[in-house]
Amino acid sequence: MLANKIIEKSLSVRQAEKYVKLFKSNKKKSFISKDPNIKDLEDTLSSKTGLNVSIKNKKNNKGSISLEYKDLDQLNKIIQIIKSNY
Repeated sequence: MLANKIIEKSLSVRQAEKYVKLFKSNKKKSFISKDPNIKDLEDTLSSKTGLNVSIKNKKNNKGSISLEYKDLDQLNKIIQIIKSNY
């Protein structure tokens, strides 16, 4: 299908490479969808902390939580909260 489109449009080699690259990147994005519960947790944590929060959960329910901070004050606040609670 992709080859036929390249031939129909008479694309150069470089144009064909870009076309294929775009097709591959769009395909990957459509397959990745977050669990609505994980997305809700990210939104909740983000609204409470004021930081961008990303949760990556694997099939075996192991994963990571990422907090994006913009300066050292925000980093120190995160560290202080973790230290005071654990």
